[in-house]
Amino acid sequence: MTLKDEPYMIDMLSHPVVSGLIVMAIIGALTYKLRFVDVSGLISAFVVGFTVWYTGGVAAFTLLLFFFVSAGIATKYKYKTKAKKNLAQEGKGRRSWRNVFGSGIIPMFFSIGIYLTSILTSDPFYPFAMFGGYVGAVATTAADTLASEFGVFSTSKPRLITSLRRKVPRGTIGAVSLLGEGAALTAGFAIGMICLLFALVAPGWIPVYNPTQLWMILPLAVLTAFIGCNLDSLFGAVFQNRYVCEICGAITDKEFHCQYETKYIGGFKRFTNAHVNLGSSGMGATLGVVLGAGLFVWILGGLFFWLVVSSSN
Repeated sequence: MTLKDEPYMIDMLSHPVVSGLIVMAIIGALTYKLRFVDVSGLISAFVVGFTVWYTGGVAAFTLLLFFFVSAGIATKYKYKTKAKKNLAQEGKGRRSWRNVFGSGIIPMFFSIGIYLTSILTSDPFYPFAMFGGYVGAVATTAADTLASEFGVFSTSKPRLITSLRRKVPRGTIGAVSLLGEGAALTAGFAIGMICLLFALVAPGWIPVYNPTQLWMILPLAVLTAFIGCNLDSLFGAVFQNRYVCEICGAITDKEFHCQYETKYIGGFKRFTNAHVNLGSSGMGATLGVVLGAGLFVWILGGLFFWLVVSSSN
């Protein structure tokens, strides 16, 4: 290669299609080797990741990568201990296409929304609204995963989200704990800080156009993580298929628990955890759009109402 060819090579490698393929090939190989995903999960993660890289750019992809890596690490954390208690992710912690699309399809759509609004309109509100939806979806899925994986190690019994006075066994669908809530808030804070760093260091990489939008990023990420995570628990407690383990008393979505067959007790049989994740991700994105529009008072009011009603049950 001559010196005349170098600018051409640099331009080619910096093209989002080429760079996206290279980045996804490297990350895909590493995550598969670390057994974060199975083959179907690897393929679906490639589709989601490449689409986000091309449409949302490096900043949006970094947020998705944070979720993907943190979820993999959290799942592998003390996996054998969780497995002995029947609280571990199935498939030895490797996520399939159902898990990947359940968590990644909504962020992917909003990443496409960021791209389209950026080229079709000159109004900065619309790209930022799409970005708010994207952040909300990723924050929700990250918060839910970390809360689920770390919350099972809470020293105190979790409580049912539909009745916070009621203590339930670990692993119960719809259960929440202080440790899990702390993990959810930490996930939201980390995502918000990543957004802020990009806004300050490489402002052109995220659709933030004024100081008002800038100061909204961190509370937007934290609030969507916290509320979206709890909505996931609420959807699980109300809609998800539920079975009771007659050995330990846990309410779970598994047909076998403690090595024995469980008993179906409620929810919609076809409404699985993947559907719950998809629904909560969509609600997290909706909250992100609402918060991006500056309607904080409505979200805070709804959160206060839920705390009052749930505590009184």
